[in-house]
Amino acid sequence: MKTRILTMFAILACVIPALLFGGILIDALVVFIIVVGLHEVCQLSEQHCPRAVEYFLIAAVLFSLILDARLRLPYVGFVCIILLAMPVFSEKMLVSDTFLCMAFAAFFVTIGTGFLAMYNQEPLFIWFIILATYVCDSFAYLCGRFFGKHKLCVRISPKKTIEGSIGGWFFAAVISFLFAYFFISHEHLLAMALGSIFLPIFGQIGDLAFSAIKRSYKIKDFGYLLPGHGGILDRVDSLLFNLTVFYLIFTAVNLL
Repeated sequence: MKTRILTMFAILACVIPALLFGGILIDALVVFIIVVGLHEVCQLSEQHCPRAVEYFLIAAVLFSLILDARLRLPYVGFVCIILLAMPVFSEKMLVSDTFLCMAFAAFFVTIGTGFLAMYNQEPLFIWFIILATYVCDSFAYLCGRFFGKHKLCVRISPKKTIEGSIGGWFFAAVISFLFAYFFISHEHLLAMALGSIFLPIFGQIGDLAFSAIKRSYKIKDFGYLLPGHGGILDRVDSLLFNLTVFYLIFTAVNLL
């Protein structure tokens, strides 16, 4: 527990200054998460992705962040074509791993571009997403511990309960909406309200989805970079889902 707490303080010491001061710090944070996250993805299988595939995947995703928005979609399609062809040129590259790399390539392109776009428009959007994600996580644990009786998804996460899930959703929805109401411009109130409702739901789905991936590959953690927590993906699984979901909500509301 002591190691876990110390690691959490170290994480906060890196993340909070980046969110407060932005600039090169926020860019470095995004690049770090993408590089380490994709490295953990490429190390999932027993045979592992060839090192060249890992380097290509990381470089391709990072390059997408500086592309013109009009080129991004066809570019991602082109990257997926290259990844899909990898098993033709390498016996080590399993077809199942190819599809996993394709999914995470598209996923991280969306996360990276969405994160930077939202942060550049209003940094408090990121604080809102973080709040909705981790308040839900904390209260789901507390409500499950004290009131949990009915299992939520035994085959993926035996300890999670329906009561914990509902409690996490309720407190996260209320607290994140109050934060948005008092600290974020009311011109974004509809997006904030929808985010308060849906982020606690999708954050929990993200947690379960990443747990399902780990069970599929028979591993406990995605990595060992964060003592007491596992890898980067173990710490930000729900957050990655919510960044994508809120980016969609925010973009859709702005089109109305």
